[in-house]
Amino acid sequence: MATFWNLVNHIFTKLAVLCLLFALSIPEIGHTRLPAVNFINVADEAGVNFTHFTGALGKRYMPETMGSGCAFFDVDNDGYLDILFANGREWRNDSQSSHTPKLYRNLGNGKFIDITEKAGLDTPMYGMGVATVDFDNDDNQDIYFTNVGSNFLFRNNGNATFTNVTNISNTGGSDWSTSALFFDYDRDGWLDLFVCNYVEWTIESDLSCTVDDQHRSYCTPAVYRGQSCRLYRNLGKGGIFQDTTEISGVYNPEGKSLGVTMLDYDDDGWLDLAVANDTEANFLYHNNGDGTFTDQALLMGIAFDENGKPRGCMGIDVADVNNDSSNVIAIGNFSNEMNSFFLARSGDYFSDQTIQARIGNSSLFTLTFGLFFLDFDLDGYQDLFCVNGHIEPNVSRYQRSIRYPQRPSLFWNQQNGKFDEIGLKVGLKKAGVGRGAAYGDYDGDGDLDLLVSNSGVIPRNGRAWLLRNDVNHRNNYLRVKTKGINSNRDGIGAKVTISAAGVQQRQMVCTGSSYCSQSEMILTFGLGQAEMIDWLKVIWSSGTVDRYTNIAANILLTINEGESKKQ
Repeated sequence: MATFWNLVNHIFTKLAVLCLLFALSIPEIGHTRLPAVNFINVADEAGVNFTHFTGALGKRYMPETMGSGCAFFDVDNDGYLDILFANGREWRNDSQSSHTPKLYRNLGNGKFIDITEKAGLDTPMYGMGVATVDFDNDDNQDIYFTNVGSNFLFRNNGNATFTNVTNISNTGGSDWSTSALFFDYDRDGWLDLFVCNYVEWTIESDLSCTVDDQHRSYCTPAVYRGQSCRLYRNLGKGGIFQDTTEISGVYNPEGKSLGVTMLDYDDDGWLDLAVANDTEANFLYHNNGDGTFTDQALLMGIAFDENGKPRGCMGIDVADVNNDSSNVIAIGNFSNEMNSFFLARSGDYFSDQTIQARIGNSSLFTLTFGLFFLDFDLDGYQDLFCVNGHIEPNVSRYQRSIRYPQRPSLFWNQQNGKFDEIGLKVGLKKAGVGRGAAYGDYDGDGDLDLLVSNSGVIPRNGRAWLLRNDVNHRNNYLRVKTKGINSNRDGIGAKVTISAAGVQQRQMVCTGSSYCSQSEMILTFGLGQAEMIDWLKVIWSSGTVDRYTNIAANILLTINEGESKKQ
């Protein structure tokens, strides 16, 4: 009898949870109609014909299913965003391979051409992620590739060609690296480098895993030891970095890190880091302002889920989605785990608001890698885009509700703390095996387009997507490009706040976020119907503050550090 009542209680508990999820999924008053936006995959007509290569031969090596990333950046300073993809290679020891990263130059007419070989980037590597940044303050965008094995740093020569300076810079390493970002953690004007590392894996140490005792499957990270993230301090001119992982306090081999984003959650002017870990507690590295960091993830509430357990975390991003100076950290998680949505009001701790924000129900059966906040409809509020895809091609054999290819998700900000998933309604209908994702205005029309890298474990799934944002509304925008003088040249870490029509928005110039990918660093503020920005303020990492008033909408505004003080 006790067993019977235990079963009854279990059933009623499950029903109660389902009723709560259903109730929270009922739309509330927010937007009255869908935005007139349609995302169209124009990769073929644009000439972006990249297909991700994994080298998979049926042995189910773990790295095959984890890559790879992509980037929007301006390689030649012509004002048009170019496209970069990380790529895998064969599992052999020699240096010969036709599979390399791919760089596509934007011709400015909606078309791209492959300039990989001409640029000097036709270097075989088992690629995971990319980060693009001006690390030496010479006004040219350099490239850092993270790999299974040695990473690579390529310096831009100024003519869209690159020189491999990995050995000179001391940033190679020998781990399995994933996401990376550049940030000025000591505020000396030079960009430092943080690199996520995953697990201790080699072909020689590869383990055989199975789900059904019959077929070999890709292993989970639980069967391998983790590797510590690495922190490299930029010593200045000469492009030499110093490994400060241990003396800075970020050494921790338990992480199994896949994603990293930068923020200043306590608003003290020193850049902090939030790190997404796979099946281990997340990190929240507080910058102490003296060259050291303290992990405050457990204290601040982002280490675990609401049950005190780690999740399978991949991509990560942060934004002020409510336009009230709060921070939301979003994390993409494994299937049967809702994506995370941690909210912290100004000066407060983070709390898991996934269900309340209506993110949970729609993300329960997806496996999310790349994700980021962006204002896709230019209404002045940040939305959330996620690319999804499982790691096991045969997952439907074991879990009928889970698919290997999965369509992307787009959570539309309702401006009341809640989001509606509208991907199907704005053209995101095709399923892929999504990994890296980035955003940028590649066609110069003011709205943000999307770049997606799909896993090529099954080659037909590995084609990349270039999703053009086709809008049919009259919302206005402001695009802001920062140029540091005393701060780093890209202005990374600069906080930009605008006020238009009584609404204040706040964004930070950053690298990293998403998963193994790099979005453009120009900031896009949606203005809705406002035609004028009342005021704009920039707080640079050097402490300099610039202020401007009465700015017209629908322009790209370049702000040079300290310029407003000369007017």
